[in-house]
Amino acid sequence: MQKMSNIYESAANTLGIFSSPCLTKVELRVACKSISDRDALSKPDPCVILKMQSHGQWFEVDRTEVIRTCINPIFSKLFTVDFYFEEVQRLRFEVHDISSNHNGLKDADFLGGMECTLGQVGTMAFLLIAFWVNL
Repeated sequence: MQKMSNIYESAANTLGIFSSPCLTKVELRVACKSISDRDALSKPDPCVILKMQSHGQWFEVDRTEVIRTCINPIFSKLFTVDFYFEEVQRLRFEVHDISSNHNGLKDADFLGGMECTLGQVGTMAFLLIAFWVNL
C-alpha cells in the first residue's frame, strides 16, 4: 500500500495541479475541542479527514486515526503537505464520527469542518510563534 503522501504527490503531478516547484513540506497537527455529541447514548468516535481542492474538485489527502469516545481529541497523526510558493492551496478539514461497526464514510456522521488556505495556516502559526516569543 502506498503512503497517502505519495498518492497525493502522484495525483498532483498527474493532474498538473502545481506549476511552481515545492518550496517545503509542512506538517499539520490537528486537535478538536467540544465536538458536538449527536448520539444520545455515546460520545463521538472522531476522525479528521484532510482534503485539498484541485480544479474545483476536492480530493482526500489523508486522515487521522479514530479516537474512541472523545469530545476533545488530540490526534497523533501528522498531515504532511507540500507547500508551493505563489499557489493558493485550499484545505478542508472534515470531522466525522466513525462508529465501531462502520463501512467507511458512508455510514459515518459528519460532525463539522472548516476550509482555509495553507497560507492562512502558515500565517496563524507565525503569529502564534511571535506571540509566544514576546511573552
